[in-house]
Amino acid sequence: MGILKTKDAADLLSVSQTTIKRWASTYPNFFQKDRFGHYIFSEQEIDLLIHIKDRVDHGESLDCIVLMANKQPSETLHDETLLHMHDPSKDLLARIEHIERSLDQKADEVVSVQLLRQREELEELRQMIVQLAASIETIQSSSSKSYLSHEEIHPAGIAKLQTPPRKRGLLRSIFSFL
Repeated sequence: MGILKTKDAADLLSVSQTTIKRWASTYPNFFQKDRFGHYIFSEQEIDLLIHIKDRVDHGESLDCIVLMANKQPSETLHDETLLHMHDPSKDLLARIEHIERSLDQKADEVVSVQLLRQREELEELRQMIVQLAASIETIQSSSSKSYLSHEEIHPAGIAKLQTPPRKRGLLRSIFSFL
């Protein structure tokens, strides 16, 4: 067969030149360039490309494919120990487990955010209860006394007394004149 250029290797494997270049650049120790920076493929390197194409056609990703330096790809296909090293079903199971861990992590994050929001709401409700209790104390003590000094009123009650009254709505004020 001799030495083939990228275009010839692409035609031989029925893939694009870009695909051949991507495969070769993924495994730079196995595929050499000439002095002009172009890939050239010997018969052994063509066999490696055929092996890569076969593995990709079976659903493996490039990062999961392992090439052996001194063995021909046809030998590695018959070697049962190497075939089980990168079993596609194991890769699929590993990916599923990774996705499940990611989902669990996301669910934990969502629950944490919800808990923080609920804690903030509970704290706001607690503060409102304290203010209501102070207001009730102020009302009860003012009913027993006719006049209270500012020192006798709870600080939350003073804040309520100092806030300006709410403005009436436009429609309400119009209908109040009628």
